[in-house]
Amino acid sequence: MTTLSTPLTAGATLPALALTSPSGEAISLDALTASADPTVLYLMRTSTCPVCHQHLRHLARMVAAGEIEPPVVIVPGAGPDAAAVARRHPELAARIVASGTAHADLGLFVHMGLQQSGTYVVSAGRVAYARYATVPMGSFDAAETRRALQEATADDPVHDEGV
Repeated sequence: MTTLSTPLTAGATLPALALTSPSGEAISLDALTASADPTVLYLMRTSTCPVCHQHLRHLARMVAAGEIEPPVVIVPGAGPDAAAVARRHPELAARIVASGTAHADLGLFVHMGLQQSGTYVVSAGRVAYARYATVPMGSFDAAETRRALQEATADDPVHDEGV
């Protein structure tokens, strides 16, 4: 694990992330993203963050509308934390995982007591889009995510939206 001092930005190589399924088994990001490239990664602030859950509901609506493939949702913590989120969002449960280090590995840190959260679009092991914020309301934008997926599909990296 390498802890970054700033969040990853577009064009950066995605590091290997230590992920745990809701049942506590180790799982690789490659296994989760093999069927969908590009892929949305959504990193929650906490398993109980109400704004993060609102973002997950919006992502689930995007999936239901056929706009995106199911995102990989990374919950800080361990398997039970991922399981709690999966129970609240069964339509996304297959790709909800936990990690004690993924946030730091992507450069998301705790600022003034708040864990940063973020949305990433990744393609072929690289970050195509990054939006992250200390206040979770700034860590997801549906229109930007749609545009980033379209541009990543066209192999055209997009910009970063650090807030």
